[in-house]
Amino acid sequence: MASSGKQVKNGKAFEYAIARTYYDYISSMGIPVEWVESDALRIAKSFYDTFQDSDKQRFDNAAYNTISSLVKIEPGLITPGKKDDVLKIALNSDASGEVGDVRDVVFSHVNPSWEIGFSAKNNNDAVKHSRLGKDLDFGKVWLGYACSSTYWNDIKPIFSLIESHIAQGYTWNDLGASKEKDIYLPILKAFRKELLRICSEYSDVPKKLIKYLIGTNPFYKIIKDDKHNMVVVKAFNIKGKLNKSYMGCKSAYRVPKINYPTRMVELEFKQNSNNTLNMILDGGWEISFRIHSASRKVERSLKFDINLLGNPPILFTQYIFQ
Repeated sequence: MASSGKQVKNGKAFEYAIARTYYDYISSMGIPVEWVESDALRIAKSFYDTFQDSDKQRFDNAAYNTISSLVKIEPGLITPGKKDDVLKIALNSDASGEVGDVRDVVFSHVNPSWEIGFSAKNNNDAVKHSRLGKDLDFGKVWLGYACSSTYWNDIKPIFSLIESHIAQGYTWNDLGASKEKDIYLPILKAFRKELLRICSEYSDVPKKLIKYLIGTNPFYKIIKDDKHNMVVVKAFNIKGKLNKSYMGCKSAYRVPKINYPTRMVELEFKQNSNNTLNMILDGGWEISFRIHSASRKVERSLKFDINLLGNPPILFTQYIFQ
């Protein structure tokens, strides 16, 4: 698995490749289009520019291969607005994701108003990298419902043990098998117990959890998958806000609206695993919570890789082979 630094570099480069490739294509169609200058754009371009031409070509090809489909289902991309309107292309900052907007590249018209966004994923489909720590209230941050005193009492000895390992200068490798037995497993057990408690008390937890993971803005997820030599496009058409007509131009294909889940069906450990929980919700939603050490040194918090293992079956998905 690539290091987090390498993942960030590749991810930012892919964001820039998507924005630039769409900019070039849309302008070639005679549509007025402009960049929204920002630190996010400059950072993404700086990462993109570090790659060799052959790597840039792979990013560009993956982005370009999605255009044919997306301009058919989003006519606003290639349809001019009213007089003096310009299609704007912006890159979101990382801070946007922290407040519930997972879109990386945003396209917008002002006159008339229209907006869509893309979430770019380079060989990685994680939806969140949240953390658990001795003072991190996941219940409050994720769902709006504070964790109980029972949860804090359950995790206190685990993080006390982590503090003692830090004081002794241990790395995660130094801990060997005890890393999972004494840290990962008890933390996940406490997390599972507390999440089940919160869910039993508040009926809107399944909906709030998915909102936390995929945000409240509808978006297209574009996944560059080098292992299978393809690009995957998924439409998270929340509240039916994607796939709209623009200036009288209609979409060539219908993108189904998806609904939030209403019920948690199961939350259990993955078979033969001490570091992963799998959650099944109604409506086809399935989530994986894998906890791991994010660095070589023992740290005061642990990181989740949270993935969507299952989506609603009606979710628009297209596989584009390179």
